[in-house]
Amino acid sequence: MSQTFTPNPRLGLAYTLAGAALFVPDALLVRLIGANVMDVAIWRGMIGGSVTLVGTALFAPHLIPSWRVLLSWPSLLLILAQGLGSFLYLMALGQTSVANTMLLYASSPFLSALLAFVLLRERIAPMTMLCMLAVFTGVGVIASGSLGGGHLWGDFIAFLNAASAAAYYVILRKTGAQSLIVSAGLGYFATALLAYPFAPHASFDIGQIGLVTISGAVVLAGGCALQMIGPRHLPAAEVSMITMLEIVASPLLVWAVLNEAPTPLTLIGGGVILAALITHGVWRLRQGN
Repeated sequence: MSQTFTPNPRLGLAYTLAGAALFVPDALLVRLIGANVMDVAIWRGMIGGSVTLVGTALFAPHLIPSWRVLLSWPSLLLILAQGLGSFLYLMALGQTSVANTMLLYASSPFLSALLAFVLLRERIAPMTMLCMLAVFTGVGVIASGSLGGGHLWGDFIAFLNAASAAAYYVILRKTGAQSLIVSAGLGYFATALLAYPFAPHASFDIGQIGLVTISGAVVLAGGCALQMIGPRHLPAAEVSMITMLEIVASPLLVWAVLNEAPTPLTLIGGGVILAALITHGVWRLRQGN
């Protein structure tokens, strides 16, 4: 018998905040591992996928879907979006700065709105269109700052990562209350498969093993599980506002620990993107949506 899903805003807030907090040190962990990002992608994906599937089997076996559900188009698309997103995120970190990677990722809510318009025929409000224009302006400013520094390719990969995240959230929106945690876990294995041909397959020392285990088991598996639950209980505007914690705090943490300072144009373009995100979030909250 199916149960009626009832959103719990307080629970959604707690889950979303916890998920965002877990992701804050992730880029720093990747930098501290100090290995080729494709090697990191393999082990991070394998560990994250294993922990997700084992954790689901032990603590939430009711969320294990039937083969019919697992092989349905929302599940397969989520596996692809999750796998490709993690792969592109790590590739971007290997090609550009943490600040550029995270600030370009902030465009994902507006890319999600654009994708929902194309695929789901959801109307884009005029305010959203204005904020979207501001975001793409900010993206252009950040990219222009990379023209002379050789990071333009990395910025493009980071933007593709934002697009994959947009697809991920559109899939979650389309499926509603249906749980796809197992599909997300299989997506982590897809990341490992995507990275395998490009990795040098170097060995890790004990310190690197510990860091990549934390990144895969705690950040990836735990953070993604929490952020999958949150949007089911909160309006998209609130989720977007909360995820700003990761977008802002992650580059600041790397800057403080490793002195990886953002360029002036990154700060300008990132400021435009974050201002648009805040403006849109406040507007959506006032609309009650």
